[in-house]
Amino acid sequence: MPAEPFTVCKYGADAESTHAFAGIKNFNESMYFNFVDPVSQLGGLVRIGNRPTNGYTEISVQLTLPGGAIAFRAGRVESTTNDGFSGQGLEFIITEPTRTATIRYRNSVARITHPSMMAEHGRIALKNAPAEECDIELTYTATSPLFVTNSDGDCTPGESTIATDHYEQFGHLSGTIRVGERTWTLEKVTSFRDHSWGPREWASYTGEWSAGWLADGTAFSAYGEYLASGIRVSAGAVLTPDGVAHRVTDFKMLTDYAGEATYTGRHVAVIQAEGLPTIVADGSIRHFVPVTQRTEDRAVRIAQMTYDLAGGVGGWGVAEFLRPIR
Repeated sequence: MPAEPFTVCKYGADAESTHAFAGIKNFNESMYFNFVDPVSQLGGLVRIGNRPTNGYTEISVQLTLPGGAIAFRAGRVESTTNDGFSGQGLEFIITEPTRTATIRYRNSVARITHPSMMAEHGRIALKNAPAEECDIELTYTATSPLFVTNSDGDCTPGESTIATDHYEQFGHLSGTIRVGERTWTLEKVTSFRDHSWGPREWASYTGEWSAGWLADGTAFSAYGEYLASGIRVSAGAVLTPDGVAHRVTDFKMLTDYAGEATYTGRHVAVIQAEGLPTIVADGSIRHFVPVTQRTEDRAVRIAQMTYDLAGGVGGWGVAEFLRPIR
């Protein structure tokens, strides 16, 4: 008999497939996996977003390498369907809904020694970076149930339109990653995944997201953004080792980051969740990768990072700072 769906929210095994999009303007269905290995200092983000009503699928592969460099690829392929998650050599397969998945990638990546170049000169950095072959073969295994950050399934707590349906899950990855002549073997490396679908409008707002793993087995995913009125709103969940999801009631990021290409500060997050003491995630930033999302009338800096808490002894995580720059 199939196992019971591993979920504590309204989404179950049937939500793991792709969804109908007819009549939905700017429809997007995306899935991504993050991971951080505090031992090897290897991290990564792999994402596929289907935008059939816009005529394309977008993919991105970003590996944060030991020493501070990144291996990067992003692009689009023409597509008017929403039948699965694949493109440019990247593929996600849900092997057991709500529990396991396979991640494969076979293509090239650009090795960028100075990620700060991605802020304003991304195309130049990619054009001049050496290309290296990259193979990824990973198995994702859930360590937490599916959960939502908003009870209605909306993707963000504020006014931005990212998705109407959305769930997340913590897990671990095992397998291999090869970049050029170097291969890493991952064994139960901490991971996080996200699946969302619905209309998406890239907005320009100030906000942060952070996902972390603490030494005692607690994991969290927290979102915060400022509304046009100046009011800050928060969402997210803290997953305790007993598998219970505690709703985030307040999330603050103490930072003076304003969208620069470099940042020398720390990751200082203060998270309050129902039934739990306050979590302070104060750590040093190991990788910092600023990229820019541009539309015809706006631009937003997305500063992506990995961080260590107490040198990795207290935990580790990934985060994004979003800042309007036009």
